[in-house]
Amino acid sequence: MTKLTNSAMPYRLERLGVFIYKVLLWLSLGLVIGLFTAEMQGFISVWLLFVLIPGSIGLAWVFAQVFVGYTDHKARTATSDLASGRTNASAARIDSVDYAGVRLMEKWDLLVIKMTVFSKFTPPFQTTIRQLMTTEQIEQLQEQNVVTFYEDTHNPGYGRVSLTRPAGERLTVETTFRATKIYPERSKSSFLLLIGRNSTILTRLVNMVLIFALFGFGFLSPFMVTGNVDWLRLRVTYFPQRLVFEYKGNFNAEAFRKTYAKAIAYIGDRPVESLLFYKDYTVVRVEDPDNPGYIEHAIIRGNSVEEGILSLTTSEPDRLFTVGSVSFERLRKVLDDVATDHDMEDIFYIGVRRDTRWGTRDGRIPPDYKQHPVDIHVLFRRDSESFHYHGETGVRLPR
Repeated sequence: MTKLTNSAMPYRLERLGVFIYKVLLWLSLGLVIGLFTAEMQGFISVWLLFVLIPGSIGLAWVFAQVFVGYTDHKARTATSDLASGRTNASAARIDSVDYAGVRLMEKWDLLVIKMTVFSKFTPPFQTTIRQLMTTEQIEQLQEQNVVTFYEDTHNPGYGRVSLTRPAGERLTVETTFRATKIYPERSKSSFLLLIGRNSTILTRLVNMVLIFALFGFGFLSPFMVTGNVDWLRLRVTYFPQRLVFEYKGNFNAEAFRKTYAKAIAYIGDRPVESLLFYKDYTVVRVEDPDNPGYIEHAIIRGNSVEEGILSLTTSEPDRLFTVGSVSFERLRKVLDDVATDHDMEDIFYIGVRRDTRWGTRDGRIPPDYKQHPVDIHVLFRRDSESFHYHGETGVRLPR
């Protein structure tokens, strides 16, 4: 079995560390964006923002500090002598310096430096590198100046620049010399690649798959934890409705079936005061199991439930009903009836509650007769028009 040299092992460990750093970077980026998206959709409590915002800033600061520390480490190791006793420093002439448009922590600016390198072991060549430098270093970096270039032994033709000259040498660099061998500038996205330095179609494809998988897993993590992956799919499916101002949200067939099932599962066998289905959430007022006579308020978004901090005392126990009075088929029948003469996107909510009906003045029903049927109500936002339906039959009641 071939043994690894002392220089090969640290290099492989370094590359492994860089790979792990980029994996964590893409996972964290997906996680942060996923958390904000889940928050905007209401799948995560709004109180998490007080942790999410400073946490995201702190996480970005940690990644930046690790990157700066690694950059400083590379600068120190690049300017040190090799194990063989010879140095990898060469004289280089600065041909051009351009800003790459990236600033890190108000201290470092990314530069694109083109230079001609006069190596002691190979013919002169021209290369272009990207390197972070401070303001003080940038002021000393002028075209036609002679600097020191430290070539990366694992990446021929590329390396780092030092503003000092190679020690112990007299440099006579021709300012008009043109190198015959030119190393191309690395892609701007090379830092984001997980594997490989030399970009090919195959490595780009592999990197795209890995990056998409890592970012996607991080993005979906908040939805997987809260059980809202399927709800995210529905929101994406219905998003085109917003573009044409025909958004139905929970009143779409599949979404309404899931919304109803989640509400009924949350209520269980507890008495209900009211149940209101909105486009993006459901409002439930149900008796608190630990405090009979008190009403608990909850908002359901997708598979997430946010319960109110305070409970209210119910003043009319006769208004409570059970989920046995709330049939999905009946609610679906009401929505189908509304669709015959109104647009579904105009519905503000469809709700169920126990009303009070009195007798009629014409004597058909005694005037002092009072009943509390469970009726279904549909309210329209546009002009506050409302429809009322018989809770047992789903038939629209006269206005």
